Amino acid sequence: MQRKNKLIRNLFIAALILLALFYLYPTVKAGIMKKQMNDRLAYIHEKTDIPLDILKEKIFRFDFDLLQQVREIEGLDETTRDELLTEITELRGDFYDALSEVQDGSIKLGLDLQGGMHIVLEVNLVELMDRLAKNRDAIFDEISKSVHDKLFADPTANFEDVVREEFKDHDIPMARYFGDPRQSDAEIIRYIRKQAEEAIDLTLTKLRNRVDEFGVSEPSITKQGSRRIVVELPGVQDPTRARNLIGRTALLEFKLVAKPEITAKIVRDIDEIVKKSLDESSETLDAETAEEKLETDLAVVPETDVKEETVGEESDSAKSKFEETFIDEQAPVGEDTTFAFDKDQPFVSLLNVGDRQIVVLDKNKDAVERYIGWTEVQDQIPPEYEFLWHYKMDERGGDKFWYLYLVHSRAELTGAALSDAQVNLSSGASNPGQAGQGIVTLTMKREGARKFARITGSNIGEHLAIVLDDKIHMAPRIKVRIPNGSAIIEGAETIEEADDLAIVLRAGSLPAPVRIIEERTVGPSLGADSIKAGAFSAIVGIILVMIFMAFYYRGSGLIADFALLLNVIFLMAVLGGFGFTLTLPGIAGIILTIGMAVDANVLIFERIREELASGKTVWNSIQAGFGRAFVTIMDANITTLIAGIVLYQFGTGPLKGFALTLMIGIVASMFTALVVSKAIFDYITTTKSLKTLSI
Repeated sequence: MQRKNKLIRNLFIAALILLALFYLYPTVKAGIMKKQMNDRLAYIHEKTDIPLDILKEKIFRFDFDLLQQVREIEGLDETTRDELLTEITELRGDFYDALSEVQDGSIKLGLDLQGGMHIVLEVNLVELMDRLAKNRDAIFDEISKSVHDKLFADPTANFEDVVREEFKDHDIPMARYFGDPRQSDAEIIRYIRKQAEEAIDLTLTKLRNRVDEFGVSEPSITKQGSRRIVVELPGVQDPTRARNLIGRTALLEFKLVAKPEITAKIVRDIDEIVKKSLDESSETLDAETAEEKLETDLAVVPETDVKEETVGEESDSAKSKFEETFIDEQAPVGEDTTFAFDKDQPFVSLLNVGDRQIVVLDKNKDAVERYIGWTEVQDQIPPEYEFLWHYKMDERGGDKFWYLYLVHSRAELTGAALSDAQVNLSSGASNPGQAGQGIVTLTMKREGARKFARITGSNIGEHLAIVLDDKIHMAPRIKVRIPNGSAIIEGAETIEEADDLAIVLRAGSLPAPVRIIEERTVGPSLGADSIKAGAFSAIVGIILVMIFMAFYYRGSGLIADFALLLNVIFLMAVLGGFGFTLTLPGIAGIILTIGMAVDANVLIFERIREELASGKTVWNSIQAGFGRAFVTIMDANITTLIAGIVLYQFGTGPLKGFALTLMIGIVASMFTALVVSKAIFDYITTTKSLKTLSI
């Protein structure tokens, strides 16, 4: 029976070792393949003079046409050129697929080891409060601004306390703006608190969805305090792209553009207000430009130079899907004229008012924004309308300009109606300038499609603005009723920009805007140095401990050394097999585990020495040594394991990495010391009649 139990134990140990090697293989293979990739990139760099850092960053960025760059290099002989093209094609083909496959099962490196981004976001709960308010007036706006200023000044301030104090200072019941008059301030505060908590939790979920689709390995997205979120993106080499992806609210809205006569009337009304104010204050048009600009022509882009984008007139396959779409994103600008400053028309002279949009030269944009932002101007604009800018500046014939639109404030449809958003390439059928560029195809849910059909059917000939985060991406004219709930967004400069837009639209808009308040970028060179230093310290620690054990405990010390190596293999296999992330504090946990693993063997060996000194046989001494040390080892390791669990549960960032490797190492060390070492000693004593033990 005892022999059968030992056989089962030995088979179990062998199975675990094989399983550990199986899960450790992808990590070893990934390391070998990365070394091969670096050698091959170094060869490409040597032959082409393309900077090595560019090659490492963009070798797998398929929007970067590396093949074309190699083809255009002068002075390369055809044999070398063909060799390089084959090398790049293979790297981006089979090699990339194989590397991606092994990396999925390999140990992930944390932000401190491979570089990346650390971002702290603050959820704008004031904006959320503004949205929750059912009635708003000037007093509410004053309270809202005061809450915003206090939260901005004191990051540790509690949102609910600040809101409560502001309403109390104004001696206004919160029911005036929230809920019904029968509700108390305490009930409304609880309601706002619940909405704020749900908003932050939903923000966490949507950010995780975005980051997951962005393709970051082992990101960390955690809540900090009552309104902050910490995002860590290991391995991210494009901070701008990541920042735009995470910080974007992604509130998608479809809004009708105001009729031309309404736009013209509101522009004239604003002009009268600006003229009156400037006359009263004796100010010039723009204090920054002073007198020399009073008679300077403000050239307006000619009508023929204005970019005209269309939606839906794609290839035959795309056309069948979008045959009922829009035409003419930009309405005609108007007469090809130039404007100089006109004291009688100080606002109008900054603009070129077209059919559905207004053209503003880039140098005049700040002045236009400032005038529109005046309180008296805002009071003049009917509440059912608002001004929105196009999301990016345009340029034609050396002139830089922006499009400004007057749109309905109420959205006809929001991003909640979307079921999917995918990236495709434009054929350029509707707009040759967009050929080969990324477009985002929008597909709506059944209810959204019905609403979209109703909206387009009742507004044929009107312009419908596609608004993302209060910026207009397109404002096409509705040609016919669209029954299938499909639309497209053009204008992305790169495939990545279109892909990021599709990601945020699929993940959904954030319930409240977020603001990046802290951002740190860890360079990959720092990560490489950290890896080398950590790996070197771990290797030196293992070697020194193994030398000490072999020297002090002789033959038994070699058994402890084998158990120690097995302990490290088990630990790394668990990290890779379960997809855990290795951080610099995690390496510290591994080094501590090495010491604790040896400590268990030391306790056992000292017990065996005591038993041998008392005159017992080798076999009895080994059995007694393991038996008596068992309780002590379990007690020491379990208490440390509990501390590790607490650290992992309540700690953040580095503490979690340290606690994770510590917990795995403790379990592995107990197994190798109490089971593996015992199995080796049992094998030696049963196969050889030992009268003495090398210990």
